[in-house]
Amino acid sequence: MSNMRAGRRCGVIAVCACLGIALFGWLPTRARASSDHMGLVESTAVRVFFEPGHETTASYIVAEAPAIGRELEEATGLAFDFRPTVIPVSTRPRFRLLGGHDGISAFALPDQNQVVVDLSRFDAHPTSLRPVLKHEFAHLLLHRHIASQGLPRWLDEGIAQYLSDGISEYLPDRSSVLGEAFAAKRVFPLAVLTDVFPSDRFGRQLAYEQSRSITLFMVRRYGDHMIPALLRRMAEGANVAEAFADLGGMGLADFEQDWRHHKTAPLSWLGLVAGQVYGLLFFLGALATLIGYLRHRRRRKAYATLEDEDD
Repeated sequence: MSNMRAGRRCGVIAVCACLGIALFGWLPTRARASSDHMGLVESTAVRVFFEPGHETTASYIVAEAPAIGRELEEATGLAFDFRPTVIPVSTRPRFRLLGGHDGISAFALPDQNQVVVDLSRFDAHPTSLRPVLKHEFAHLLLHRHIASQGLPRWLDEGIAQYLSDGISEYLPDRSSVLGEAFAAKRVFPLAVLTDVFPSDRFGRQLAYEQSRSITLFMVRRYGDHMIPALLRRMAEGANVAEAFADLGGMGLADFEQDWRHHKTAPLSWLGLVAGQVYGLLFFLGALATLIGYLRHRRRRKAYATLEDEDD
C-alpha cells in the first residue's frame, strides 16, 4: 500500500514537474530574455535592463525618464503613475527575439509596461533615444488610462507622434507617401485603421503618416486643449466617436471628410493647372508670336521713317 502511495506521489510530482516545464516554456520569450545576462539600473521612475557595455545608455534613460513623464502628464492631463521597464538591445537579432521586426526601431508592450529599443538604429550618442522613448512612453500612458479596445490604433499612433514632435518608431522607406496616396485616391478610411495597420511597407508608412496628419489637423482646428480633453473623456469610458462629437461639435466621420478636403484642396488646384497646361502653353506661344510680330512691325516702321529722312 505504501509502495502504491509512493508511486502515486512520484507520479503527481512528475506531472507537476512537466506542467512547470511546459509553463516556463510557454512564457513569452521577451519576459524571460529581459533579465538573462543583463544588468539592471533603476529609480523610482524607470527600470532599465541593459547589456554589458551599455551602462552609459542605461544611465541616460534613468536620468531622462522623470522629465519625459512630467512632459507627457502636462500634455495629456493623464497621470504618469507607473514605472516602465526599458530594454535597450544592441543587435537586430536580439531585438527580433524580443518581439521586434526590421521595420521599426522600438516598440511598447502596454500589458507589461515595457519598452524595447533597438540601439543599432541610433547613433552612438544616447540623446538620440529621447524622442523615441517619449513616443513609446506615450503609448504606455494612453493604454494605462484607456482600455485597448477603446483606443483606435490611428489615434494611439497619431497622439504618440504628436507628443514626440512627429517622431515614431517606424522606419520609412521614403520621405513621405501621404501626398501620393491622396493623388491616387489610396488614403485609408479611419475605420480600416482601428485595430491594426497594414503589413505591407507602403500601407504601413501611409497609416503612420495618415494618423499623424489627422491628429495634427485636430489640434490646428481646435487647439492644444483638444487632445487632453478628448483623452479625459475616453479615460472616463466614452468611445472616440462619442468623445469627439461632444467636444468638436461634429461627428468624427464629418471631421474625417473635412480633413480629406483640406488635404486634397491643394492637389485639386495643382490638378486643375496641370489639366490646362497645354492650353496655357498654347496661349503663351501665341502671346510670344504676337509680341514678336508687333516688334517686327515697329522695326519696319522705324526703318521706313529713317529712309524717308534720308531721301
